[in-house]
Amino acid sequence: MLKYFTYDHYVENILEIDLDKLYEMGKRLILTDLDNTLVGSDVAVPTADVLAWLKKAKEIGFVVKIASNNNAARVRVFAEQLEIDAYGFVYKPLAFKVRRYMKGYKRNEVVFIGDQLLTDVAVAKRLRLYMILVRPVKLSADEDITKFNRKIERFVVKRLKKRGLPVPPHIN
Repeated sequence: MLKYFTYDHYVENILEIDLDKLYEMGKRLILTDLDNTLVGSDVAVPTADVLAWLKKAKEIGFVVKIASNNNAARVRVFAEQLEIDAYGFVYKPLAFKVRRYMKGYKRNEVVFIGDQLLTDVAVAKRLRLYMILVRPVKLSADEDITKFNRKIERFVVKRLKKRGLPVPPHIN
């Protein structure tokens, strides 16, 4: 069960992701969470850093899609401004919608980027995708359900430590 909470790579923020290396690894599709992965959940529009990161990803040859549990209206704003496909109400860690967004790509061509063990890492590992965990952008802006999830994450991290598995540096 703990295998669903182990990530492949950890970064402090999306800007630390080596996009060239991912492309060399054969990755072609980036599925990314929105809130606290790309921007804080209280940020209404893409930041200059996100825009620059996305531009670089597209120039390299990636297709980037947002897969968020947030409401469709919030996700649509980012989709329009970033000119990418973005989906809300994805119901992570359930895999059925994420699998649909991968259509046309093999599992080994997809990388998932997110900030939560219980949603992002779990769905990526259920689908056997390469998973990059990022430090949450702004924890103080988490919604109530996410705050609850973060408490459960701390319990999971204790179990991971006991088994000698990698644990996110930002979770105590």
